[in-house]
Amino acid sequence: MSTSLVPMLELKTVYQSFLLESGRNLKVLDNINLSLYENEVLVLLGPSGSGKSTCLRLMAGLIEPTHGKVLSHNEPLEDVNDEVSLVFQSFALLPWLNVVDNVALGLKPLGLPQEEMEQNVKKAIDLVGLEGFEEAYPKELSGGMKQRVGFARALVMQRPILCLDEPFSALDILTAETLRKEILNLWLTRKTAIKSIVLITHNIAEAVSMGSRILVMGANPGQIRYTIRNELPYPRDEKTASVKALVGIIRDVLTESIIPDAPEWVPPALQGTGFEAPPNVNMTEVVGFLEVVLEDGGRADAFTLAQKLTKDSLNILLMAKAAELMDFVDTPKNQIVLTDLGKAFVKADVNQRKRMIHEGLMQLKLTQQFYQRILNSEGGAMGRDEAIQTIHEWLPNENPEDVFDTLVQWGRYGELFGYNDDNKEVYIDSGEV
Repeated sequence: MSTSLVPMLELKTVYQSFLLESGRNLKVLDNINLSLYENEVLVLLGPSGSGKSTCLRLMAGLIEPTHGKVLSHNEPLEDVNDEVSLVFQSFALLPWLNVVDNVALGLKPLGLPQEEMEQNVKKAIDLVGLEGFEEAYPKELSGGMKQRVGFARALVMQRPILCLDEPFSALDILTAETLRKEILNLWLTRKTAIKSIVLITHNIAEAVSMGSRILVMGANPGQIRYTIRNELPYPRDEKTASVKALVGIIRDVLTESIIPDAPEWVPPALQGTGFEAPPNVNMTEVVGFLEVVLEDGGRADAFTLAQKLTKDSLNILLMAKAAELMDFVDTPKNQIVLTDLGKAFVKADVNQRKRMIHEGLMQLKLTQQFYQRILNSEGGAMGRDEAIQTIHEWLPNENPEDVFDTLVQWGRYGELFGYNDDNKEVYIDSGEV
């Protein structure tokens, strides 16, 4: 674990807001306190909207905090952090450059002698297993090989902190597993300058296999909910009881944060006044998800279902939350259980399904108020900007554009709302063209 009491990096009491295109501020981080020490893999795990990537950009000095401090070795970070190298989910390779030139890209501004630069690039390419592909262009490479170029480009900088923003999520399962092991082995064997790693992920098994400390984050706004220390020895086998146990604990934590068995307590004076934002998932995907649950006998484990559908487990939990809002499922712990209404929905034809979605949406307070606001608008239609402003007033901690798009998409499926993209207006669907 860590060999120094002085953190390499710290976020201290950080709050972060961004200005949206509509001119509104969206709070994405709320009172974040975290430290990165030498000789550890720090994992930030959580759903979309929890600010994981924002934390990474703060650590790298790519953005400044709205409030709070970013410290490097106890000193304020006032510019781009020259101890950090980054690897992103997208490969971000320049198609007109071959492997050597793409890897060397970050070194060129440093003004190194040509011979030293060539040696560093060759070593980085060898470390990630790309020997023989030095002259290949990105169009000639598979996804896994493109990501290896990304890792080589980060390694060639010889920086002590490697920040990984979901670098394995765009790869197939086997390629991702191979790359995870290779990067972890490079760190463990000290074959590079890397002292510590920060990993952003949605993948629970990935967090457990790589992380020495796991921060479970909540969303809207982003916050650290739990810190889990993982002292299992490397390498970690997903089939062992100890790894399975830790995966189970984290699954329970995430399930409770997304689809809690008991809703959060609300003061009596505020009961009935709050709105709940719909999860940002596609309704057609939710329909397919319900069909699979029925095929499994009307009951399924969320994480087993994620594996079966090759979906991210957090995405499955969000689908379950959407279905639960419609009363199509119950969600005791990690289980997804079809209600009688849910079973009837799956067995219904497409028009009956649309009618049931319509009725389900009209049971939601947010939809009711949104419907009424449109109905009372001049001409029975509301402009996109006005609608987004209204949603922002109701749900100040949510991204109002995302909520609007979800309401419109769900409403279109249920023939409740229509949307004209030419004049940017949402209206009540009366069944007329």
